[in-house]
Amino acid sequence: MADSNYWKRLQRNRITRRALLGSAAITAAGGAAALTVGCGSGGLSGPDFTPWPADATPAPGGSITWGRILATLGIDPHVDLTGLDIDTLIYSYMYGWAPKAEEAVLNNLAKDMEVIDETEFIFTLNRGVKVHPTAPVGAGEDIISEDVKQSFIRRGTSISAPDKRFAKFIAGALDRDLLSAALETPDDYTFQFKMKEPFVPAIREMANPTWAIVPAKIIDKFLSLSQVAYGSGPFMLDEFRGSERIVLKKHPEYFIPNRPYLDELTYIVITENSSLLAAFRSGQHDVSGAFLTRRDAEDLMEDPRMIVASTPSGFYPVIQMKMKPPFDDIRVRKAIDLALDRDEFIDGLQDGRGNYNGPIQWVQERWTLPQEELREFYQYRPDEAKALLDTAGFPDGFDVKMKIPSIPGISFVTDFALLIKEQLGRININITIDEVELGAYISSVILSGNFDMTFFPNLPWDEPDRPLSFYHSLGITGTGNWTNYSNPELDKLIDAQAREFDVDKRQKIIIDAQRMILDEHGPQITLTGGFAFQARWGYVNFPFEVFPFQAPEDNLGNPFGVDIWRQPVGA
Repeated sequence: MADSNYWKRLQRNRITRRALLGSAAITAAGGAAALTVGCGSGGLSGPDFTPWPADATPAPGGSITWGRILATLGIDPHVDLTGLDIDTLIYSYMYGWAPKAEEAVLNNLAKDMEVIDETEFIFTLNRGVKVHPTAPVGAGEDIISEDVKQSFIRRGTSISAPDKRFAKFIAGALDRDLLSAALETPDDYTFQFKMKEPFVPAIREMANPTWAIVPAKIIDKFLSLSQVAYGSGPFMLDEFRGSERIVLKKHPEYFIPNRPYLDELTYIVITENSSLLAAFRSGQHDVSGAFLTRRDAEDLMEDPRMIVASTPSGFYPVIQMKMKPPFDDIRVRKAIDLALDRDEFIDGLQDGRGNYNGPIQWVQERWTLPQEELREFYQYRPDEAKALLDTAGFPDGFDVKMKIPSIPGISFVTDFALLIKEQLGRININITIDEVELGAYISSVILSGNFDMTFFPNLPWDEPDRPLSFYHSLGITGTGNWTNYSNPELDKLIDAQAREFDVDKRQKIIIDAQRMILDEHGPQITLTGGFAFQARWGYVNFPFEVFPFQAPEDNLGNPFGVDIWRQPVGA
């Protein structure tokens, strides 16, 4: 019988560096498990090449160009959120993560990890993980335990860090000095700490893209790292123009021998989706960064030179409401839930393929509520919604401004917002949509709680604690819920699941918490989740086929980007 405590299972199944070096897979954060890959016949524009066999030997060298629809506002991994995929290529991390198995993969800085009594972590670091030779200080030096400590302090106490709860559990309070004292460095290659109280998500958190290990000397030299980057990851930053072009060069002294395969990786930003897709079709980009509909994907599959992958999208659209009139009245929140026709979102905006999300998105199969239960609960009953508004004192409805992030080139957010506006308009809730530039939206709307009502696509979390925290009195940051929502009974359940190491017992607590959340109809109402598509020219070889990228079932893999390679030009 399998051990239900996956921390203990982790220690029993640790993967050695020797095994990892023989693998051709990749691990990265986030994503889901299902996959379809298509090839077909027909013709599109683009490069001429003869596809190599699937079992071809990797060819080192060369470069690839990756299209990108989202401008990167900054690449400080401890602060910025729009460049995390870039950060994972530039910096080292303690280890990787296999989301489906929910296990750490020792494929990065830490070569060994010991967990004692579920609160004490002792890491042994790999030697020879060197700082990029381009760094103005510390170039070529090993990443050591002091670098890890200073990175943990910076990430855990940064004013704009997205979540400080893990640091609080280590230090006992959100205090820089207490955190510094709790993080120990017995020698250059040993890093350890003992948490003040158990926190199950801790083991996932350290593999999160925001917990990059930045050299301590770089932290001391630069007040901001949003426009510069010097790490120890497989690639070095060569050029950063976040709204136009990002160029990465191979780290010549990367600690995994003969990796990365690529000499250069370039991101080209085109924030108009049709133009970005056209650039890919014509061969200007090797990997598509366009937002692909199902029809787009099917068209691309007609070209046998392309590889197109589809996987459930971990992003889940949400409406958040400030707990003040009228939204502090549960009858109003319930009316909104009843007025939302979720099947219309699936049929009209998600290509007819999608599922209902509960408080935890549907792709987290172990933790989410069953589809039949969600579909029974989230019924479309607009007449009942109108009656509830009447009893709540709004017989003629009301007007409200709904703030949304403005993401040029991606219509997904606006399309969802317009359908929300239309559906709620049917019960006389009259919405004015207020688009806010993405960076300002993150800092001045969401993190500051400056909204009455807002809509955004929530991130693809792969650990249940994070989506649940949106309903906790302390919120996602651990410093307060930006909706002003508070439910002490729900807090107890959310806190309990974060301390329960038995998977079966934790699952029951999480299911109970979600059912309580459903009955509250907020402060965050989730909509439906669909599928994502990714395309590339067949000469680009990934040791994976899913997007977002994750390891296969056996959990073997090198860090993200290390094993991407391409056929030599003219081959």
